[in-house]
Amino acid sequence: MRKTLTMLVLGCVAAAGCATTNAPLDRGIAHYRAGQYFFAADDFNDAIRQNPNSVAAYVNRGITRVRLGELNAAIEDYNRAIQLAPGDPEIYFARGNALVAAGQYGPAVEDFTRAVELSPQFAKAWFNRGTARSMSGQSDAAMKDWLHAVDAETDPWARAAMRRSAGLEAAPAVTAAGPPAGRPTTVGTVAPAPPPGMGSNAVPLPPKATLAATPPPSPAAAPTSARAIDARALATRAISRELDGDHDGALADLRTALSMEPDPARRENLQGLLRLLESPR
Repeated sequence: MRKTLTMLVLGCVAAAGCATTNAPLDRGIAHYRAGQYFFAADDFNDAIRQNPNSVAAYVNRGITRVRLGELNAAIEDYNRAIQLAPGDPEIYFARGNALVAAGQYGPAVEDFTRAVELSPQFAKAWFNRGTARSMSGQSDAAMKDWLHAVDAETDPWARAAMRRSAGLEAAPAVTAAGPPAGRPTTVGTVAPAPPPGMGSNAVPLPPKATLAATPPPSPAAAPTSARAIDARALATRAISRELDGDHDGALADLRTALSMEPDPARRENLQGLLRLLESPR
């Protein structure tokens, strides 16, 4: 089962509503686009202090925290965003992606399911749910979700990436890099989430579970060195690339991350993810 995590990504979050005039939010988006994630997180903190009910601020901070490897904190931001906008399928999709990255596969599947209940044509959510089911050994159910996603996807590039990622066709000799795993936005209530193939977001699923209001703390310790931070960033990018159909790029990032990661527990997690991606369907 090669498919890993999600269109977490790696799709875009629905953008409904008016553009915001929140200056800290605008600065955060600019910093995020420049790859300055620590500064972006500070800006989104300011945006939330300025407007505690800003869904866009919580979602954008969640996306930034995923980039920083702060998965539990990101999930908490998505929890709050869902409290403020419970009918937005894009937030469930974004949280599902973060849950996948955190290894909470059952709750992630439930979030993707909720996303497609709210938006039946949400192709990336269908695809990511298929990936989750594939990783839990439910190959028949996974294939049904993947085929449904391919039928629902209207973008030719995204559809082709889904087909490659699901093993429905051979990958081209050179795979173009897929869209980023999430871009902050001032439009609508939430920032774009990654597309199918982490442009689609799907993940492995153990026994069905209920998502707690607050996810359990991660047993992994925060990185203590620049190398550890870089390794986490590479691991996050690997998930995005796999979901976008760039399987070779995902493997390369994971192998580099493994060579840089000093923490034994994180190394074990990276090795498990590598074994999963390297195993044939």
